[in-house]
Amino acid sequence: CAVRAVVDVDIELGSIRVVEMAVAQDVGRVLNPKQLAIRIEAGITQGIGAALTENLRTARGIVRHPDLTGYALPTSLDAPDIRIVKLVEERDVVAPFGAKPASAVPVVTAPAAVASAVRSATGRPVNRLPVRPQAAVVNAKN
Repeated sequence: CAVRAVVDVDIELGSIRVVEMAVAQDVGRVLNPKQLAIRIEAGITQGIGAALTENLRTARGIVRHPDLTGYALPTSLDAPDIRIVKLVEERDVVAPFGAKPASAVPVVTAPAAVASAVRSATGRPVNRLPVRPQAAVVNAKN
Protein backbone atom coordinates (compact mmCIF):
# COMPACT_ATOMS: atom_id res chain seq x y z
CA CYS A 1 0.00 0.00 0.00
CA ALA A 2 1.24 3.47 -0.85
CA VAL A 3 -0.45 6.55 0.59
CA ARG A 4 0.12 10.22 -0.19
CA ALA A 5 -1.22 12.90 2.13
CA VAL A 6 -1.83 16.57 1.42
CA VAL A 7 -2.16 18.72 4.54
CA ASP A 8 -2.92 22.32 5.41
CA VAL A 9 -0.76 23.47 8.32
CA ASP A 10 -1.26 26.73 10.18
CA ILE A 11 2.34 27.36 11.22
CA GLU A 12 1.33 30.03 13.76
CA LEU A 13 -1.41 28.06 15.55
CA GLY A 14 -0.13 24.57 14.90
CA SER A 15 -3.40 23.31 13.49
CA ILE A 16 -3.23 20.52 10.94
CA ARG A 17 -5.97 19.51 8.53
CA VAL A 18 -5.69 16.65 6.07
CA VAL A 19 -7.01 17.87 2.72
CA GLU A 20 -6.51 14.82 0.52
CA MET A 21 -5.29 11.25 0.69
CA ALA A 22 -4.37 9.19 -2.37
CA VAL A 23 -4.05 5.41 -2.09
CA ALA A 24 -2.61 2.64 -4.24
CA GLN A 25 -2.91 -0.85 -2.81
CA ASP A 26 -2.42 -4.51 -3.61
CA VAL A 27 -5.82 -5.96 -2.75
CA GLY A 28 -5.65 -9.45 -4.18
CA ARG A 29 -8.73 -10.26 -6.19
CA VAL A 30 -11.50 -7.66 -5.90
CA LEU A 31 -14.68 -9.47 -4.92
CA ASN A 32 -16.91 -6.49 -4.09
CA PRO A 33 -15.59 -3.17 -5.49
CA LYS A 34 -17.96 -0.92 -3.51
CA GLN A 35 -17.25 -2.61 -0.21
CA LEU A 36 -13.52 -2.55 -0.94
CA ALA A 37 -13.57 1.22 -1.54
CA ILE A 38 -15.51 1.78 1.70
CA ARG A 39 -13.08 -0.39 3.68
CA ILE A 40 -10.06 1.46 2.30
CA GLU A 41 -11.65 4.84 3.04
CA ALA A 42 -12.48 3.73 6.59
CA GLY A 43 -8.91 2.53 7.10
CA ILE A 44 -7.52 5.84 5.86
CA THR A 45 -9.84 7.79 8.17
CA GLN A 46 -8.84 5.63 11.13
CA GLY A 47 -5.18 6.21 10.23
CA ILE A 48 -5.77 9.98 10.19
CA GLY A 49 -7.17 9.66 13.71
CA ALA A 50 -4.03 7.82 14.81
CA ALA A 51 -1.91 10.54 13.20
CA LEU A 52 -3.66 13.61 14.58
CA THR A 53 -6.14 13.06 17.40
CA GLU A 54 -6.03 9.66 19.06
CA ASN A 55 -3.75 9.10 22.02
CA LEU A 56 -4.46 5.77 23.62
CA ARG A 57 -2.71 5.69 26.98
CA THR A 58 -1.53 2.31 28.17
CA ALA A 59 0.62 1.01 30.99
CA ARG A 60 2.01 -2.50 30.74
CA GLY A 61 -0.55 -3.36 28.07
CA ILE A 62 -3.53 -2.10 30.07
CA VAL A 63 -5.65 0.72 28.62
CA ARG A 64 -5.66 3.65 31.06
CA HIS A 65 -8.66 5.54 29.67
CA PRO A 66 -11.63 5.09 32.02
CA ASP A 67 -13.99 5.36 29.02
CA LEU A 68 -14.04 6.70 25.48
CA THR A 69 -16.13 9.80 26.27
CA GLY A 70 -13.25 12.24 25.81
CA TYR A 71 -11.37 10.16 23.28
CA ALA A 72 -10.98 12.09 20.02
CA LEU A 73 -11.99 9.78 17.17
CA PRO A 74 -12.28 11.18 13.65
CA THR A 75 -15.75 11.56 12.20
CA SER A 76 -16.97 11.84 8.64
CA LEU A 77 -16.49 15.62 8.94
CA ASP A 78 -12.77 15.02 9.54
CA ALA A 79 -12.37 12.78 6.50
CA PRO A 80 -10.63 14.43 3.55
CA ASP A 81 -11.08 13.67 -0.10
CA ILE A 82 -9.83 10.09 -0.42
CA ARG A 83 -8.80 9.01 -3.91
CA ILE A 84 -8.10 5.39 -4.69
CA VAL A 85 -5.71 5.82 -7.58
CA LYS A 86 -4.72 2.20 -8.17
CA LEU A 87 -5.89 -1.24 -7.06
CA VAL A 88 -3.37 -3.93 -7.86
CA GLU A 89 -5.04 -7.31 -8.21
CA GLU A 90 -2.20 -9.68 -7.40
CA ARG A 91 -4.08 -12.79 -6.26
CA ASP A 92 -3.15 -14.52 -3.01
CA VAL A 93 -2.54 -18.15 -3.98
CA VAL A 94 -3.49 -19.43 -0.51
CA ALA A 95 -6.52 -17.29 0.40
CA PRO A 96 -10.06 -18.16 -0.70
CA PHE A 97 -10.85 -16.66 -4.12
CA GLY A 98 -7.40 -14.98 -4.13
CA ALA A 99 -8.58 -12.16 -1.84
CA LYS A 100 -6.33 -10.22 0.57
CA PRO A 101 -7.20 -8.10 3.62
CA ALA A 102 -7.63 -4.53 2.46
CA SER A 103 -8.67 -2.19 5.25
CA ALA A 104 -5.94 -2.88 7.83
CA VAL A 105 -3.07 -1.73 5.62
CA PRO A 106 -4.19 1.93 5.21
CA VAL A 107 -4.61 2.20 8.99
CA VAL A 108 -0.87 1.57 9.32
CA THR A 109 0.39 3.55 6.32
CA ALA A 110 -1.84 6.65 6.58
CA PRO A 111 -0.28 8.01 9.83
CA ALA A 112 3.19 7.87 8.26
CA ALA A 113 1.92 9.72 5.20
CA VAL A 114 0.34 12.44 7.36
CA ALA A 115 3.49 12.80 9.48
CA SER A 116 5.60 13.01 6.33
CA ALA A 117 3.33 15.69 4.86
CA VAL A 118 3.55 17.74 8.09
CA ARG A 119 7.33 17.43 8.02
CA SER A 120 7.38 18.50 4.38
CA ALA A 121 5.16 21.50 5.13
CA THR A 122 7.07 22.69 8.20
CA GLY A 123 10.60 21.40 7.71
CA ARG A 124 10.48 20.07 11.26
CA PRO A 125 10.87 16.40 12.17
CA VAL A 126 7.79 14.55 13.42
CA ASN A 127 8.96 12.00 15.98
CA ARG A 128 5.72 10.84 17.55
CA LEU A 129 2.06 10.23 16.94
CA PRO A 130 -0.36 11.81 17.31
CA VAL A 131 1.34 14.86 15.83
CA ARG A 132 1.25 17.59 18.45
CA PRO A 133 0.39 21.19 17.46
CA GLN A 134 3.85 22.33 18.59
CA ALA A 135 5.35 20.12 15.87
CA ALA A 136 3.59 22.27 13.29
CA VAL A 137 4.44 25.67 14.77
CA VAL A 138 7.29 27.37 12.97
CA ASN A 139 8.81 30.50 14.49
CA ALA A 140 12.21 32.09 15.05
CA LYS A 141 12.80 30.15 18.29
CA ASN A 142 12.22 26.73 16.71
